[in-house]
Amino acid sequence: MTAEYKNWQEDFVDINFTDQRLKSRFFKIIDAFAASPGKSTWAATGSRSSAKAAYRFFSNSEISKDELLDSISRATVEKIKCADAEWILAVQDTTAVGFGDRKAIQGMGYYCSTKQRGMLVHSCIAVTDQGIPLGIIYQETNTREKPKDDSQTKEQKRSRPIEEKENFRWLDSMCETLLRMPADIPILTVCDREGDFYEFFSEAADLKANFLIRIVQNRMVDDGKKIFHELRSSPVAGSMVARMSRNPKEHIPSRNIKMDYHCKKVTIYRPQRRKEKHLREKLELTAIYVHESGKKGTEWFLLTTVTVKSEKEIEKLVQCYAHRWKIERFHFILKSGCKIEKNQAREYGRLSFLTLLYSVIAMQILNLTYHGKICPEISSGIVFVEEEWKVLCCCARKSKEIPESYSLKEAIYDLGVLGWTKGAPSDGMPGVRSIWQGLDVLYSLLAYRNYLV
Repeated sequence: MTAEYKNWQEDFVDINFTDQRLKSRFFKIIDAFAASPGKSTWAATGSRSSAKAAYRFFSNSEISKDELLDSISRATVEKIKCADAEWILAVQDTTAVGFGDRKAIQGMGYYCSTKQRGMLVHSCIAVTDQGIPLGIIYQETNTREKPKDDSQTKEQKRSRPIEEKENFRWLDSMCETLLRMPADIPILTVCDREGDFYEFFSEAADLKANFLIRIVQNRMVDDGKKIFHELRSSPVAGSMVARMSRNPKEHIPSRNIKMDYHCKKVTIYRPQRRKEKHLREKLELTAIYVHESGKKGTEWFLLTTVTVKSEKEIEKLVQCYAHRWKIERFHFILKSGCKIEKNQAREYGRLSFLTLLYSVIAMQILNLTYHGKICPEISSGIVFVEEEWKVLCCCARKSKEIPESYSLKEAIYDLGVLGWTKGAPSDGMPGVRSIWQGLDVLYSLLAYRNYLV
């Protein structure tokens, strides 16, 4: 893919380089990476000279990852301002990026209790309450100097200050999100069970930030009973139909399931082991319990700062938590589509920079996939220029006939054809894997076309 096919200026707002030649080189590099996200730097850039230019760019001391992240965050803010949403979900999660036993990576430590080299990548992405991914708000990478120490007891681990724990990154990411977002944008921080710790709740209350977290700790609540028991024994507030994503590990397909939900106001208290004065003594929150109707299956225990007044608002929050799955797909694209774990860079700082760069590309693929599912009737011209969608349409359908109108839904299906989906009526819309494989084929066709025309 060449620079004429993609305007990357929209994804990097006000990015500053001391030399304009660096800016030109930067957009050429990301353009090449976007066209071939799963290939090495050498293969993606297409020539020896371009590859060496890319290596020199990454080695340049004037290139700052922090400045790049700030530029990406500003671009995400601009997209959020154009979004028509009641809530903007700031979805957080951590993924482990492993590099095996490659000891030649300078500065790279460990990411688990074994001797495997790698880093932990914690990202926060913006998603609308309809489920459309918008962009990256914040990202940080960490690596351990030593393998994880599992010799400490549970009480020893719990008694450590939060600043010394790895889950501090969840709190730090929330603070960074609030700093980067304008005050008039309604932000709802969404976290999985790893974000279930009292320091996070207390800090959010101090910052007047809203959150929606799936809890794992069966805390004591105001009436002396455990929160899980209280929610299970409370009356059913209503029922809803939720769309559950497929679980490839357990071979469970995507499906619609009927779910009952319970809702109750609860008061949770500061843990006795926590003596820090800045932590609040107690917090009043809303607890929601969601489970499959009539059988044992999916169940969520959720805590939120949002006050709910109707069944519709409860269902809205449940759907918001369901959109947390988008960040799982984001990590899937980053690791399996962009193949960041296969990158042969030999320095931790460079791998961290490349991870952020490929994250922008992964977000583009994620946005395209879900935009086509949620807004299928919009014109494909919003995403593709005329030359792109014409080549896509003709090659996927093996026909020279060009339609007068070409919707995004049609473009997504045709990308799926290029990405080797079966195309059966029961398959539904193509997933992220078919999309990135289809884009790879499409931009190869466009590159060949430039040489032939």
